[in-house]
Amino acid sequence: MAREKHDGYIVDSYQLQLNDLESVPAIYAFPEKEGPFPVVLYLHSHGGDFSIGKSEVTKGAAYLAAPSFAETLTKMGYAVWSIDSWGFEERGGISESELYKQFLLTGKTLWGMRLFDVMSLIDYLETREDIDTKRIATIGLSMGGLLSWWASALDPRIKVCIDLAAQVDIETLMEHRRLDHHGFYYYVPNLLTEYTTLAIQEKIAPRPRLSLVGKNDTMCLDEGVEKLRAGLAASYAKKGYPERFVSCSLTGGHMETQEMRSIWKLFLKEYL
Repeated sequence: MAREKHDGYIVDSYQLQLNDLESVPAIYAFPEKEGPFPVVLYLHSHGGDFSIGKSEVTKGAAYLAAPSFAETLTKMGYAVWSIDSWGFEERGGISESELYKQFLLTGKTLWGMRLFDVMSLIDYLETREDIDTKRIATIGLSMGGLLSWWASALDPRIKVCIDLAAQVDIETLMEHRRLDHHGFYYYVPNLLTEYTTLAIQEKIAPRPRLSLVGKNDTMCLDEGVEKLRAGLAASYAKKGYPERFVSCSLTGGHMETQEMRSIWKLFLKEYL
């Protein structure tokens, strides 16, 4: 384990055993005080740059608001964990297309394996005394946002879900021939024969969910955003918690704006 001290918080680096195939590099940022801490899982974006993965949480990116998520969240009193997704940063050296084909040939999917690591990270956190595992949130932008709501749908241990620039309705993409607006890594064979996008996201209800997109984000088609917004609002209302679902289309494109940051910070304070 390597340790770095920052202004008001500490960053530890780990190699975790989250799957049977390879170790997973991880970053743990936490305030300079005693835990146990509520924890936010920061799920990094794609961006087409495979040299950056987990370090996005500390270094930021051109399409993310400043300061970094690590600095922002630790100042709020949260611990933050981030891992390299398959093919990114320290898990590089193999192309995303090669990984995709490799997993298909062995009865898996790249998207499923990326999600598996996120849920296995929660398994690991349950072994640590410095983490309050009853207070876990996920947050991410673009691919990280997709991972956020997918993981939340699959794992009820995630109590708060926040996704930025990631409210994508697959059926709407198909209808408008926009499937190529998203990377092939995201697609799972036979998915729509079993589920709709809405049905997957409804599994998060009634846990708190915040979804923020930019009005000019062509990767999150307005028609799909509105369809999911209406369906999820009805689902949360039916369960008796309409206030726990918040979906906003705001100024901007495929990015995190300062307006978005202000909104998600307030949402996180209220529910985590």
